Amino acid sequence: MPLTDLIRYFNSADSADGSMLYPEGERAAAWWSGLRLRSLFQPIVDLREERIVGHRASLGAVREDGTIVTSDDAYALCADASAVVHFDRLCRTLHALNFLAQRRYTGGYLQVSVHPRHLLAVPSQHGLVYEAILKRCGLAPQDIVFDIDVPAPGDKAYLAALDNYRRRGYRLALRSPGVGDSTAALLTWQPEIVRLPGWSAEAVALTQAAGVASEVAGVDSGADLAQARAAGIDLAFGSLFGSPHPDCRATHSKGRVAYN
Repeated sequence: MPLTDLIRYFNSADSADGSMLYPEGERAAAWWSGLRLRSLFQPIVDLREERIVGHRASLGAVREDGTIVTSDDAYALCADASAVVHFDRLCRTLHALNFLAQRRYTGGYLQVSVHPRHLLAVPSQHGLVYEAILKRCGLAPQDIVFDIDVPAPGDKAYLAALDNYRRRGYRLALRSPGVGDSTAALLTWQPEIVRLPGWSAEAVALTQAAGVASEVAGVDSGADLAQARAAGIDLAFGSLFGSPHPDCRATHSKGRVAYN
């Protein structure tokens, strides 16, 4: 389905809080609560195979006067749980549309954040609505990695949400705060990826023993890359590979021949 038709469909299906998706050139953008929203993408690189395997989406938000608003400040504008759920889905819908618009030249998976308040606000069937959104875009849960902050120990609602996502086929990337035995605790929740706060060889060894991929952010220089490789890190993103940008890094030619 053409991008403009998808935008029209999603606007008719859900326009809570006066939000609206709209076309912006070959991309989609959104209007919500006085903010203009756009998608930014960073390539995720497999350090062992030296190739791009996915893109991490983040939110670009500005006020009408051009003032940049951080993602945290944008979420802080959500007055209640219902607003958080709507805004979080709007952002992920925007990212899916903009990822779809580039699929001719972009392979791999899309990694998107799910806000902790969203996880706790949805009572059950986590991921069901987004799965329907993805299907409209020609994507599936298997194309998505959910980037999620570490759950609170023993938080049953949080863990139920993770289980619902996993059963629907989404992959999980959980962020380790790097405190105490946090990496070992995360592995009990069976993620596909654990985001580590640094180049800890000990933490990497734990993920390798569990068959889980390790990921780090902030690989911004050749020295960072050397340290990540020396520690055995599997996946990385940072300005060395590409800063957040509206365009994904092309992984295929027009004939779908892989560059890397």
